[in-house]
Amino acid sequence: MQLWMWLALSGILVVVEILTVDLLFASLAFSTLMAAIANAFGLNGGSQGAIFAIAAALSLFVLRPIAMKHLKKRPADFATNMEALIGASAIALSEITDNSGQIKLNGEVWSARSEAGAIATDAHLQVVSIDGATAVVKKRG
Repeated sequence: MQLWMWLALSGILVVVEILTVDLLFASLAFSTLMAAIANAFGLNGGSQGAIFAIAAALSLFVLRPIAMKHLKKRPADFATNMEALIGASAIALSEITDNSGQIKLNGEVWSARSEAGAIATDAHLQVVSIDGATAVVKKRG
């Protein structure tokens, strides 16, 4: 393959990587660059293909997993969506029963139900879980 073909393929793979962001196409773009370098040094097509295959295998099975592990790191206390609400404090705006009630959670009014038994208005609560759009709560204590 000619040098410009390797470089064009690398460019296309970089653009696809930018759109997908999973490092698969970045690994292949790296491999095409290695093959382009082999071409620039005058190696034949078979050697270029072998270098592409070796670089692809190394980048996909060695470098990519290491990079993905570092990209997906989260702090120990990092929580989003429902995870962030579990354990949060709330206040009962109405009586909370096993079936219904309303609470103030993070400045918003939520429908709620008690984990066990009735809870009086103005009680301090803790969110046990989220069931759909309903917070399951218990008395803080």
